[in-house]
Amino acid sequence: MGIIYNKMKKIENKSEAILSLIESSIKNGNQNIGTFASNLITNLKKIASIEEIKKMAQDKLSEKNIYFIRHAESEHNVLESKYSFFEIDKWNIHDPKLSEKGVEQTNYLRKKLQEKKIHFDSVFISPLTRAMQTYFLIEKDLNEDAKIIVTDFAREVVSLKLDKNKGKVLSQLKEENKNTKLDFSFMTKEYWWFDLGQKKDDEAEGQDRFRLRLQLFVLWLAFRHDENMLIISHSHVFINMQESYGIYNADMVRMNNQDFMFKIWALFEDEE
Repeated sequence: MGIIYNKMKKIENKSEAILSLIESSIKNGNQNIGTFASNLITNLKKIASIEEIKKMAQDKLSEKNIYFIRHAESEHNVLESKYSFFEIDKWNIHDPKLSEKGVEQTNYLRKKLQEKKIHFDSVFISPLTRAMQTYFLIEKDLNEDAKIIVTDFAREVVSLKLDKNKGKVLSQLKEENKNTKLDFSFMTKEYWWFDLGQKKDDEAEGQDRFRLRLQLFVLWLAFRHDENMLIISHSHVFINMQESYGIYNADMVRMNNQDFMFKIWALFEDEE
Protein backbone atom coordinates (compact mmCIF):
# COMPACT_ATOMS: atom_id res chain seq x y z
CA MET A 1 0.00 0.00 0.00
CA GLY A 2 2.86 2.36 0.88
CA ILE A 3 4.56 1.70 -2.46
CA ILE A 4 1.37 2.57 -4.38
CA TYR A 5 0.87 5.74 -2.31
CA ASN A 6 4.46 6.88 -2.92
CA LYS A 7 4.12 6.23 -6.65
CA MET A 8 0.88 8.25 -6.81
CA LYS A 9 2.46 11.07 -4.79
CA LYS A 10 5.42 11.18 -7.15
CA ILE A 11 3.11 11.41 -10.18
CA GLU A 12 1.11 14.19 -8.51
CA ASN A 13 4.28 16.13 -7.72
CA LYS A 14 5.31 15.90 -11.39
CA SER A 15 1.84 17.01 -12.45
CA GLU A 16 2.03 20.06 -10.18
CA ALA A 17 5.46 20.92 -11.56
CA ILE A 18 4.17 20.64 -15.13
CA LEU A 19 1.20 22.94 -14.43
CA SER A 20 3.44 25.44 -12.70
CA LEU A 21 5.85 25.43 -15.64
CA ILE A 22 3.08 25.88 -18.23
CA GLU A 23 1.42 28.77 -16.38
CA SER A 24 4.67 30.57 -15.56
CA SER A 25 5.74 30.21 -19.20
CA ILE A 26 2.47 31.80 -20.37
CA LYS A 27 2.77 34.65 -17.89
CA ASN A 28 6.37 35.28 -18.94
CA GLY A 29 5.53 34.96 -22.64
CA ASN A 30 6.15 37.63 -25.27
CA GLN A 31 7.83 35.25 -27.70
CA ASN A 32 6.65 33.66 -30.92
CA ILE A 33 4.58 30.51 -30.57
CA GLY A 34 7.24 28.23 -32.08
CA THR A 35 9.92 29.38 -29.65
CA PHE A 36 7.43 29.22 -26.78
CA ALA A 37 6.55 25.59 -27.61
CA SER A 38 10.17 24.55 -28.10
CA ASN A 39 11.32 26.06 -24.80
CA LEU A 40 8.32 24.64 -22.94
CA ILE A 41 8.84 21.10 -24.24
CA THR A 42 12.55 21.24 -23.45
CA ASN A 43 11.76 22.18 -19.85
CA LEU A 44 8.89 19.69 -19.57
CA LYS A 45 11.29 16.86 -20.42
CA LYS A 46 13.34 17.84 -17.37
CA ILE A 47 10.29 17.00 -15.23
CA ALA A 48 9.01 13.83 -16.91
CA SER A 49 9.36 11.75 -20.06
CA ILE A 50 7.08 12.47 -23.01
CA GLU A 51 5.26 9.17 -22.40
CA GLU A 52 4.71 10.11 -18.75
CA ILE A 53 3.37 13.54 -19.72
CA LYS A 54 0.96 12.06 -22.26
CA LYS A 55 -0.26 9.43 -19.78
CA MET A 56 -0.79 12.05 -17.06
CA ALA A 57 -2.63 14.31 -19.51
CA GLN A 58 -4.89 11.48 -20.61
CA ASP A 59 -5.71 10.49 -17.03
CA LYS A 60 -6.46 14.07 -16.06
CA LEU A 61 -8.61 14.76 -19.12
CA SER A 62 -10.73 11.71 -18.32
CA GLU A 63 -11.81 13.48 -15.11
CA LYS A 64 -12.76 16.78 -16.77
CA ASN A 65 -15.89 18.22 -18.34
CA ILE A 66 -14.99 20.92 -20.86
CA TYR A 67 -17.72 22.99 -22.48
CA PHE A 68 -17.47 25.41 -25.39
CA ILE A 69 -19.59 28.46 -26.18
CA ARG A 70 -19.24 30.21 -29.51
CA HIS A 71 -19.83 33.95 -29.18
CA ALA A 72 -23.26 35.22 -30.17
CA GLU A 73 -23.82 36.74 -33.60
CA SER A 74 -21.58 39.75 -34.23
CA GLU A 75 -21.65 42.60 -36.72
CA HIS A 76 -19.22 40.87 -39.07
CA ASN A 77 -21.38 37.71 -39.13
CA VAL A 78 -24.26 39.84 -40.41
CA LEU A 79 -22.14 41.53 -43.06
CA GLU A 80 -20.51 38.28 -44.21
CA SER A 81 -23.96 36.89 -44.98
CA LYS A 82 -24.70 39.89 -47.22
CA TYR A 83 -21.46 40.21 -49.16
CA SER A 84 -19.12 37.81 -50.93
CA PHE A 85 -15.63 36.96 -49.72
CA PHE A 86 -14.20 39.18 -52.47
CA GLU A 87 -16.08 42.24 -51.12
CA ILE A 88 -13.78 42.22 -48.12
CA ASP A 89 -13.88 45.99 -47.65
CA LYS A 90 -17.60 45.76 -46.82
CA TRP A 91 -17.38 43.20 -43.98
CA ASN A 92 -13.81 43.41 -42.69
CA ILE A 93 -14.43 45.60 -39.62
CA HIS A 94 -12.04 45.87 -36.70
CA ASP A 95 -12.93 43.81 -33.60
CA PRO A 96 -16.71 43.75 -34.23
CA LYS A 97 -19.30 43.96 -31.46
CA LEU A 98 -22.36 41.75 -31.09
CA SER A 99 -25.32 42.52 -33.33
CA GLU A 100 -28.78 43.21 -31.89
CA LYS A 101 -29.70 39.63 -32.75
CA GLY A 102 -26.54 38.44 -31.01
CA VAL A 103 -27.53 40.18 -27.80
CA GLU A 104 -30.93 38.49 -28.00
CA GLN A 105 -29.29 35.11 -28.66
CA THR A 106 -27.60 35.19 -25.28
CA ASN A 107 -31.05 34.76 -23.69
CA TYR A 108 -31.00 31.23 -25.09
CA LEU A 109 -27.58 30.67 -23.56
CA ARG A 110 -28.75 31.96 -20.21
CA LYS A 111 -31.67 29.51 -20.18
CA LYS A 112 -29.35 26.65 -21.11
CA LEU A 113 -26.96 27.52 -18.29
CA GLN A 114 -29.85 27.83 -15.83
CA GLU A 115 -31.16 24.40 -16.84
CA LYS A 116 -27.80 22.61 -16.70
CA LYS A 117 -26.67 24.24 -13.44
CA ILE A 118 -23.02 23.41 -14.09
CA HIS A 119 -20.59 24.62 -11.44
CA PHE A 120 -17.66 25.87 -13.50
CA ASP A 121 -14.27 26.03 -11.84
CA SER A 122 -12.79 28.19 -14.60
CA VAL A 123 -13.98 30.13 -17.64
CA PHE A 124 -11.52 30.90 -20.46
CA ILE A 125 -12.42 33.82 -22.72
CA SER A 126 -11.01 35.12 -25.99
CA PRO A 127 -10.00 38.80 -25.67
CA LEU A 128 -11.95 39.75 -28.80
CA THR A 129 -14.91 42.01 -28.05
CA ARG A 130 -17.60 39.64 -29.33
CA ALA A 131 -16.45 36.87 -26.98
CA MET A 132 -16.10 39.18 -23.99
CA GLN A 133 -19.54 40.73 -24.62
CA THR A 134 -21.02 37.23 -24.72
CA TYR A 135 -19.44 36.49 -21.34
CA PHE A 136 -20.74 39.67 -19.71
CA LEU A 137 -24.29 38.97 -20.95
CA ILE A 138 -24.30 35.49 -19.32
CA GLU A 139 -22.12 36.37 -16.32
CA LYS A 140 -24.99 36.34 -13.81
CA ASP A 141 -25.87 32.77 -14.80
CA LEU A 142 -22.39 31.48 -13.97
CA ASN A 143 -21.39 30.55 -10.43
CA GLU A 144 -19.75 33.47 -8.63
CA ASP A 145 -16.64 31.55 -7.53
CA ALA A 146 -15.55 30.59 -11.06
CA LYS A 147 -12.12 31.89 -12.10
CA ILE A 148 -12.58 34.10 -15.18
CA ILE A 149 -9.46 34.02 -17.35
CA VAL A 150 -8.98 36.08 -20.50
CA THR A 151 -6.30 34.50 -22.68
CA ASP A 152 -5.10 34.96 -26.24
CA PHE A 153 -4.69 31.18 -26.45
CA ALA A 154 -8.47 31.20 -27.02
CA ARG A 155 -8.50 33.94 -29.69
CA GLU A 156 -9.61 33.41 -33.27
CA VAL A 157 -7.07 32.70 -36.02
CA VAL A 158 -5.74 35.79 -37.81
CA SER A 159 -6.07 35.03 -41.51
CA LEU A 160 -5.05 37.24 -44.42
CA LYS A 161 -5.46 40.92 -43.49
CA LEU A 162 -8.67 40.53 -41.53
CA ASP A 163 -9.21 43.22 -38.92
CA LYS A 164 -12.17 41.33 -37.43
CA ASN A 165 -9.76 39.11 -35.49
CA LYS A 166 -7.60 41.92 -34.15
CA GLY A 167 -8.74 43.71 -31.01
CA LYS A 168 -7.85 46.12 -28.24
CA VAL A 169 -4.31 46.11 -26.90
CA LEU A 170 -3.80 44.47 -23.52
CA SER A 171 -3.29 47.72 -21.59
CA GLN A 172 -6.64 49.04 -22.90
CA LEU A 173 -8.43 45.80 -21.99
CA LYS A 174 -7.05 45.97 -18.46
CA GLU A 175 -8.05 49.60 -18.03
CA GLU A 176 -11.59 49.09 -19.34
CA ASN A 177 -12.13 46.04 -17.12
CA LYS A 178 -10.25 47.06 -13.97
CA ASN A 179 -13.42 46.87 -11.86
CA THR A 180 -14.37 43.37 -13.02
CA LYS A 181 -13.24 39.90 -11.93
CA LEU A 182 -11.45 39.25 -15.24
CA ASP A 183 -7.94 37.84 -14.88
CA PHE A 184 -5.59 39.09 -17.62
CA SER A 185 -2.42 37.50 -16.22
CA PHE A 186 -2.51 34.77 -18.87
CA MET A 187 -2.36 37.21 -21.78
CA THR A 188 1.03 36.85 -23.44
CA LYS A 189 1.70 40.32 -24.87
CA GLU A 190 0.40 43.82 -25.53
CA TYR A 191 -0.41 43.19 -29.22
CA TRP A 192 -1.73 39.70 -28.53
CA TRP A 193 -3.13 38.98 -32.03
CA PHE A 194 0.34 39.41 -33.54
CA ASP A 195 2.70 36.43 -33.28
CA LEU A 196 6.27 37.66 -32.90
CA GLY A 197 7.26 35.12 -35.53
CA GLN A 198 5.48 37.21 -38.14
CA LYS A 199 7.36 39.68 -40.30
CA LYS A 200 4.72 42.39 -40.15
CA ASP A 201 1.47 43.13 -38.39
CA ASP A 202 -0.88 42.27 -41.26
CA GLU A 203 0.62 38.86 -42.07
CA ALA A 204 -1.60 35.83 -41.47
CA GLU A 205 -0.99 33.69 -38.41
CA GLY A 206 -1.09 30.58 -40.58
CA GLN A 207 -2.63 27.20 -39.86
CA ASP A 208 0.55 25.65 -38.47
CA ARG A 209 0.99 28.31 -35.80
CA PHE A 210 -2.74 28.32 -35.10
CA ARG A 211 -2.80 24.53 -34.52
CA LEU A 212 0.31 24.72 -32.36
CA ARG A 213 -1.31 27.42 -30.21
CA LEU A 214 -4.39 25.25 -29.69
CA GLN A 215 -2.28 22.18 -28.88
CA LEU A 216 -0.56 24.17 -26.14
CA PHE A 217 -3.92 25.46 -24.92
CA VAL A 218 -5.25 21.90 -24.59
CA LEU A 219 -2.13 20.80 -22.71
CA TRP A 220 -2.68 23.66 -20.26
CA LEU A 221 -6.33 22.73 -19.74
CA ALA A 222 -5.40 19.08 -19.17
CA PHE A 223 -3.09 19.84 -16.25
CA ARG A 224 -5.26 22.42 -14.50
CA HIS A 225 -7.00 21.34 -11.30
CA ASP A 226 -10.43 22.30 -12.64
CA GLU A 227 -13.06 19.62 -13.11
CA ASN A 228 -15.58 21.74 -15.04
CA MET A 229 -14.29 24.30 -17.53
CA LEU A 230 -15.92 26.62 -20.04
CA ILE A 231 -14.32 28.16 -23.12
CA ILE A 232 -15.96 31.21 -24.73
CA SER A 233 -14.38 31.56 -28.13
CA HIS A 234 -14.81 31.29 -31.90
CA SER A 235 -15.84 28.93 -34.68
CA HIS A 236 -12.38 28.13 -36.05
CA VAL A 237 -11.08 27.46 -32.56
CA PHE A 238 -13.87 24.94 -32.01
CA ILE A 239 -13.40 23.32 -35.43
CA ASN A 240 -9.67 22.85 -34.89
CA MET A 241 -9.94 21.70 -31.28
CA GLN A 242 -12.65 19.14 -32.03
CA GLU A 243 -12.08 18.19 -35.68
CA SER A 244 -15.66 19.34 -36.16
CA TYR A 245 -17.65 20.96 -38.95
CA GLY A 246 -18.61 23.89 -36.78
CA ILE A 247 -20.81 25.35 -34.09
CA TYR A 248 -23.65 27.87 -34.25
CA ASN A 249 -23.45 31.34 -32.72
CA ALA A 250 -24.49 31.34 -29.06
CA ASP A 251 -24.47 27.56 -28.84
CA MET A 252 -22.90 25.55 -26.00
CA VAL A 253 -21.61 22.01 -26.39
CA ARG A 254 -19.65 19.59 -24.25
CA MET A 255 -16.33 18.82 -25.91
CA ASN A 256 -14.89 15.41 -26.75
CA ASN A 257 -11.86 14.77 -24.57
CA GLN A 258 -10.48 12.18 -26.98
CA ASP A 259 -10.07 14.89 -29.60
CA PHE A 260 -8.07 16.83 -27.01
CA MET A 261 -5.70 13.89 -26.63
CA PHE A 262 -5.07 13.91 -30.39
CA LYS A 263 -3.89 17.53 -29.99
CA ILE A 264 -1.50 16.58 -27.20
CA TRP A 265 -0.12 13.62 -29.16
CA ALA A 266 0.43 15.94 -32.13
CA LEU A 267 2.27 18.45 -29.92
CA PHE A 268 4.83 15.82 -28.93
CA GLU A 269 4.94 14.01 -32.27
CA ASP A 270 8.49 15.10 -33.13
CA GLU A 271 9.79 14.35 -29.64
CA GLU A 272 9.38 10.58 -29.80
